[in-house]
Amino acid sequence: MTADRTRLRGAWLAAGGALVVMLVVSAPAAGADPSVSRQLRPAAAPRVQLSRDQRVVLPGGAVVHRFQQRVGGRAVLGAEAIVDDGPGAAPRLVADSTKPAIEPPGQAGIGQAQAIQAASNSVGVARLRGRVSTGLVIQPGEGGTLVWRVVIPSARPLGDFEVLVDAATGEVLARHNLLERFQTGKAMLYKVNPVVQHNGAKHLWGDRHDRDTRLLRRLRRRVTLPNINDRQDCLRGRWVHALRGHNKKETCKRNLRWKKVTRSDNRFEALMVYFQINRAQEYIQSLGFSDSNPSPNGIADRVQRAVANAFKPDNSYYSPATQLITFGSGGVDDAEDGDVILHEYGHAMQDSASPGFGQSSSFQAGALAEGSSDYWAAVMSSISRHTTNEDDVCIFDWDATTYGRFFPRVPPANSGRRCGRRADYGRTLPQARRSWCRSDIHCVGQVWSTTLWNLRRTLVARRPAAGGARVDQIYLASQFLYTPDETFKAAARALMCADEDLHPRGIPGDCRGEDYSVMNREMREQGILR
Repeated sequence: MTADRTRLRGAWLAAGGALVVMLVVSAPAAGADPSVSRQLRPAAAPRVQLSRDQRVVLPGGAVVHRFQQRVGGRAVLGAEAIVDDGPGAAPRLVADSTKPAIEPPGQAGIGQAQAIQAASNSVGVARLRGRVSTGLVIQPGEGGTLVWRVVIPSARPLGDFEVLVDAATGEVLARHNLLERFQTGKAMLYKVNPVVQHNGAKHLWGDRHDRDTRLLRRLRRRVTLPNINDRQDCLRGRWVHALRGHNKKETCKRNLRWKKVTRSDNRFEALMVYFQINRAQEYIQSLGFSDSNPSPNGIADRVQRAVANAFKPDNSYYSPATQLITFGSGGVDDAEDGDVILHEYGHAMQDSASPGFGQSSSFQAGALAEGSSDYWAAVMSSISRHTTNEDDVCIFDWDATTYGRFFPRVPPANSGRRCGRRADYGRTLPQARRSWCRSDIHCVGQVWSTTLWNLRRTLVARRPAAGGARVDQIYLASQFLYTPDETFKAAARALMCADEDLHPRGIPGDCRGEDYSVMNREMREQGILR
C-alpha cells in the first residue's frame, strides 16, 4: 500500500507565482527527522542530493515533506521526492520524480546578461512590467544540462515568460508563459444529458442521425464556459482543449458565444466536452487538489486534450500513452452524454494520481478503474441541480437509448430509460464474479461504484451539507495510494487510510479514521472485506 509512486511534474513553479528563483541549498535530507529521511532510500536520486524544501501540515495533522534534488548546488528541474507523515503513523515515500544519473554541472559558458538577452529575443519583448529574474539550474535528460532559467515579466507581449537557455551555448531550449489569463464563453448545453433534463427518456427517441427536435432544443440549459485562454477565440483553456472530428478541428467563435449551436451541429459535442471537463476540474480544485503552491497535489491539473466525434464506432477511450480522450459518434454521439465524458475523464484522473494503476492490465485493477469512473460520472450528475438518485446512478442513460434489448428499460416499462451501467448494482463482489459478468471489468466494476455510492449516501444522510464532498475528497485522496496490481481489498484499505489522513481519530496509524465503521460495514456487505 505504501510504495514508490512516480508523479512526474513538468513544472518548476516559484512559490505563490512570484517571480523569484530560489537557489538556496536547504538542509540535507540526513538532517531531517531520521524516520522521514529513511523513507528516501527507494528514491531514484542518491540521498546526498536530496534537501528538504518544504514542510506542510495538512488538516488533521499529517505532514508532507518535499525534498528537492540538487547536484553541485543546482536544483534539478521537476525532480522531487515527497514523504507523507500521518499522525502517529510511519512516514512513507508517496512520490518520486528524482533522477538517478545527473552529473555535476560544469561552469556556465555564457553570463547572466547574455542569457537574458537570448531569452528576451526569443519572446520578442518590447517592454517590461517588472524585474527579470535568473538562476542556474539543471535540466534533466542525458546526464543533465546546465541552463539559465530566465523569468521575464513582459508588458508587450503580455506574459510572464519562463525561458530556459543552454548555459554552454546560449541556445533557447524551452519557453513557456506562466501568466494565466482567462475568458468566459457562453452556450446552451445539457447539464448532464437530455434524459436527466427530461426526468426520464419518455418521448426521447435516441440519436436519429443528430436530428434536432423542438424538445431536444428546449432541454438545453444556459451555461458558461470559463477558463478559456485569453487572446484567442477557441475552446482552449486552463484545463481543457476541446477538438472535433477525425482531423481534430478547433471550435472557435470570435465573441465566444455559441448559444445558437444545437446538437445537429458538430460543434455542440466539442462544447459539451469543454463544459463537462472544466466543471469536473473546478470541483476537484474545490476539494483541495491543486498543483498550485504551497502544497501541490493536483489530479489531472493540466490541459486535457479531448476530441469529440473522432470516429464512427460507438466507443470512447482515454489513452495513457498520448493523454488524449477520444469520443465516438456511433448511436448517440458519446460527447452529447455528460456521463460518458466524465467517465473517460475519470480514467485521466486515475492516470494522474497513480500512473501505474491508470495503465494496469490486472483484472481487479481494471474493474476498480471502471467502477471508479462510473462513480465519478454519478458524482458529477449529483452535484448538478435538480437531479434525482435515479438520474445519478443510471450511467450513460442518453447514450444507452440506442443500446437495444441487451440493456432493458428501467421500470416503469414505459419510461424509455435504459442504463449502460448502474451505481446501485444488486450483487456483491463474490456474486458478480460468479455471474455472467465475471470476466467483464465493466460489469464487475459496478460493485465498486455501488460501494462508493452507498458510502456517499450514508454520509450525506449524516452530514447533508458536506457529506458528499467529504466522501469525494477521501475517494480522490485514496487513488494516490493505488498500486498497478490494485485489488478490491487493497482499494478498500486505501480508502480507509485516506480517511485517516484527512479525518484521524483513535489509535493513529491503523487506517481507522472517523468514517471507519461506515466504510468497514459497507465493504463487508459488498463482500470486499471478510
